[in-house]
Amino acid sequence: MSKLITASRYCGSVFDGTHDTPKPVKQGKLLITSKHISGGTLDVSTAYMISEEDYASIQKRSAVSRWDILFSMIGSVGEVYLEKNEKIPYAIKNIGVFSCESENKAKWLYYYLRSPSAKSHINRYLNGAVQKFLPLGALRDFPVIPFDDQKASLVKVLEILDAKIECNNCINTELEEMGKTLYDYWFVQFDFPDANGKPYKSSGGKMVYNPTLKKEIPAGWRHSTIGETFKTHLGGTPSREKKEYWTPSEVNWLSSGENPSTFVVEPDERISNLGLQNSPAKLLPEGTVILSIVRHLRASILGIEAATNQSVVGIVESSAFKHCFIYPYLVREIPRLMVLRTGAQQPHINKGVLDECLLVVPDESTLEAYTSLAAPLFLQIKNYHQQNRELTQLRDWLLPMLMNGQVTVA
Repeated sequence: MSKLITASRYCGSVFDGTHDTPKPVKQGKLLITSKHISGGTLDVSTAYMISEEDYASIQKRSAVSRWDILFSMIGSVGEVYLEKNEKIPYAIKNIGVFSCESENKAKWLYYYLRSPSAKSHINRYLNGAVQKFLPLGALRDFPVIPFDDQKASLVKVLEILDAKIECNNCINTELEEMGKTLYDYWFVQFDFPDANGKPYKSSGGKMVYNPTLKKEIPAGWRHSTIGETFKTHLGGTPSREKKEYWTPSEVNWLSSGENPSTFVVEPDERISNLGLQNSPAKLLPEGTVILSIVRHLRASILGIEAATNQSVVGIVESSAFKHCFIYPYLVREIPRLMVLRTGAQQPHINKGVLDECLLVVPDESTLEAYTSLAAPLFLQIKNYHQQNRELTQLRDWLLPMLMNGQVTVA
């Protein structure tokens, strides 16, 4: 094992973001916090905007540069993100930054910070009784294995795995956009292929005004609601005080629906069958579309059987309506549902609001034709998510062995 040095010696500088709370504005610059870093990625979908003045003030002491490593200092401490872009469109709050000023040194430190030895150090030095945090001084004193030419070969192996994961994510983004566009074309614009293969509405297909939906829909179609068309289930949490509800680990369980992926292919935790039987949680089948109903609403599709907690509602597929129809429908509904949230500290909707969502119900032949086109797209998305799970497991298995010299690269 190489001799350890402190991060302040390894890096050009180690600093953190603002500790103030700038006011949100409608237009401005993004403010990133620790909660936006997860699994080596930066998810800005829930970040808010701050004014140009506040942004400039933060940048004076905490400007992020290319090849800087962002480190979550509070909450889920130890999540890291390597900034590879030259233009940085955000300011940071309660985030530590390891500024290496070198691509190779940055990449090595990024992987080292994700290693079990680094995680072990983080766990030993966490402060805070209620909410865990790592102070700036601890980041500057963080023990680091120095970079050398041999480390460059190790980084290359890990980079290849990460590059494949990133490539799969890019493919999935394009496939999902295709799926959403297909849904929009058929069920929003009503330009599905008619009997002659021409766009229905644009080619003069008969439209009928629906007073409930307050718009015209194709003749023979009708309206319904989520609650009338599907079985929906609100999850629950087994008592944490009863160990037998959590051990043995038998049933996949999601603690939140705020999953950044289209498909959920791995549980947050597992509960016992006894825990499932003694809580409101219900085992939902693969293909169920889930919606987080607390804070930032987010839809996903179960790629595994799983139960959920009480912040998630599951919409179970029917024989006619599959997840390739339900998911894009729900994604389109989220902006409207966000406005209907109540509660100051934890904005949310209840299950009843979701059950009352209006739905355009197409005729059977149109729905079957759509499903035959859309289902293969979503199957590909699921397969790439599962592949990424396997690649991530391989990378995380290799990481400690590469770090401690159990495995070498020729």
